[in-house]
Amino acid sequence: MNDIFSPKVSVMIVTYNQEDLIRETLDSVLSQDYPNLEIVVADDASTDNTPKIIHEYEMRFPGIIKPVLNPVNLGITGNSNSAFFNCTGEFVAILGGDDIFLPGKIEKQVRQFEDPEVVLSYHPVDIFLHQTGETLFLTNTTHHEFIGNVYDIISKGGIPGASSVMVRRSACPEHGFDPLFPVVSDWIFYIEVALKGKVAFLDEMLGRYRKHGKGASERTLELMSESLLTLDVVIDRYGKSDAHLVDVCAKGKRRYILGEVYRQIISNKTSNMKYLFSLLESTSTNKGRYVAKILGWVLSNNFVVLCLSRMLPKLKSFIKRNIA
Repeated sequence: MNDIFSPKVSVMIVTYNQEDLIRETLDSVLSQDYPNLEIVVADDASTDNTPKIIHEYEMRFPGIIKPVLNPVNLGITGNSNSAFFNCTGEFVAILGGDDIFLPGKIEKQVRQFEDPEVVLSYHPVDIFLHQTGETLFLTNTTHHEFIGNVYDIISKGGIPGASSVMVRRSACPEHGFDPLFPVVSDWIFYIEVALKGKVAFLDEMLGRYRKHGKGASERTLELMSESLLTLDVVIDRYGKSDAHLVDVCAKGKRRYILGEVYRQIISNKTSNMKYLFSLLESTSTNKGRYVAKILGWVLSNNFVVLCLSRMLPKLKSFIKRNIA
């Protein structure tokens, strides 16, 4: 890498009770071939040996490892801010306490910021199963997953694989990760950053994201109100000067709800169908409202859902065409 352009990069790591994994995460960052790096590790009042391990690394790598030990548990958003506000780099890379950076990630990603208009960079990530190490899938490998601007971040529900993201610190919101959103604050964080400039895609798999059991990404129905509120807040803050943003947020709501309908059908669950389709009615066009009302009634029947589960691709396509 050109030594002239080696700005300071802060890697913000958030962790809680990950004594068996935090070493691998830290080692993956320390092995990066980049000359100007700090690693901010925010521990959310762990009850295991995670803080002790962080301190051990601080002693081994003084001036590089920067611990932030919360005296009480702050939750995902609070702990993210504990890390973020202690970052002093020109760029901030985001990493979970159980995820992994692959060699060359930081150096290659920093190059994208040589364009002064780039405010956010991301790349494909290997999603793997913790219990076996088996790769489940790779993110951002198809045209449909591509995110090129803030509108894509909204309509596609964020950026898959948080460990892929690096942001320009000067483009970040002053409040950091918005405390209005206890769990899904990363989504509006990316949106508010991307509103300030360009989004750059680095087409190389440079991170690994560990899947355990039922994480936040799988508790979509539980987090629906928080996710839909995100889009309401985006409209309220930024929609007055951007009519297209308002339209994209409405589309984003419909896609989110439709995705949840699809997941409920796969799981053969019907109890939430009327609720989900009532939400679709409130966000759809006249034609979409009519279709949503009928489908909400039809899909509340267990037998119908069981039958339709055999033709999911066609059903998904029909719903998208007529509602989304």
